[in-house]
Amino acid sequence: MFKIIFVSINFVFLIQCNSEKSNKNNSMMVAALLFSQTQKSSSPTITTFSIPLDTADTVTSAPNDNGSGFRDKAKAVNGVRGGGISSGGVDVFSLTAKGSSASMVLEWSGRRILNGSGIDFTVFENAFQYNANSSTAFMEAIIVEVSQDNISYCGFSPSYNFTPKTTYSTAPSFWLRFAGITPTLYNVESNIFSGNDLYDTSKTGGDSFDLENLSATNDFGIGCNVLLRDKIKSEGFVYLRLTSATARTNPDTGANYLQDVGAFGGGPDIDGVLARYRAPR
Repeated sequence: MFKIIFVSINFVFLIQCNSEKSNKNNSMMVAALLFSQTQKSSSPTITTFSIPLDTADTVTSAPNDNGSGFRDKAKAVNGVRGGGISSGGVDVFSLTAKGSSASMVLEWSGRRILNGSGIDFTVFENAFQYNANSSTAFMEAIIVEVSQDNISYCGFSPSYNFTPKTTYSTAPSFWLRFAGITPTLYNVESNIFSGNDLYDTSKTGGDSFDLENLSATNDFGIGCNVLLRDKIKSEGFVYLRLTSATARTNPDTGANYLQDVGAFGGGPDIDGVLARYRAPR
């Protein structure tokens, strides 16, 4: 019993004390291994949990996938398993910071996602706060875009508002309309929500989006215009594309969006996406 408790404590310590998220994937892999060995040394426990139908369940494109560890695309569609305010979850799929592997596309099988009242969908990454008052956090910003045909996309006109824009800020308040900014509290196994509570971000964390706020601007050359934006708002979307902000040019500076030095060149870690209003295609 002492051995089990000791290893469990070390698991929590490894995740929560990774305040710089340095070499983050290696640290998370070590933590996952310790947890796995803890389970082997204890009596088998049957855990039941339910993945909500709201969850994106199909990976349409994931160039960084190799089927293993943090490059296993299945981890982006197997249920959200957040690590809480001060630690990132380990059941995630990692994007790269730049290049073709910096994006992935998700779907909901046989469904399109509609524009309803309030929040329409929430993206969960493994950001975490550096302190208790949430003024600073480790973030890996994600640009979120939606499409009906997986060719032309519309986004939400993300904006980095720190001054000067050529300096990175760890304050979430300067990162507007990005995902990857807010820690994930929701966990399908240990911190469970259902119904409208799934879209109360004060409970679940994550970064939420409302199709009513979809933008017709085309800063990234993604094929959007007013007609397409309005069509998506009225009919819904099928494809959700998540792209590392660091792979895109900030139109305000002409250079790529900035990255926390603690990321060591890695990209965002996708935990999952929930969509509130769904209909047959």
